[in-house]
Amino acid sequence: MKRTTSERFAVKAVVTAGALILAMSAQALPLTYLIEPAAKVFQQECRDHTDSQVCKEQRDALAKALNGIVSMVQKELALLDSNAGDADFQKQTAAHRTRMQQDLQWAQEQLKAVAQ
Repeated sequence: MKRTTSERFAVKAVVTAGALILAMSAQALPLTYLIEPAAKVFQQECRDHTDSQVCKEQRDALAKALNGIVSMVQKELALLDSNAGDADFQKQTAAHRTRMQQDLQWAQEQLKAVAQ
């Protein structure tokens, strides 16, 4: 039995969420690597069908995931900023901070694209 678009999207979302949890605990990958596949699937499958119920549901799910990423990244950056006075800490976290800022920018751009 062939899965419907909603079912495929739901499976991909669950896999992505699992990968996100794993990566955040291991801090192995930028967040964009985890949600980008779902964003691409949405863009491919709903490019010309934005009025369909399935696409509206996918857009809502993607927006929710992206908003979650934005919130998570902003909180982590705030934590990093709260220790900004410590020079050693700044050195140790510079690459992580840069990656988090890139993730934040990417997620905000994706949110704008999804809203259109």
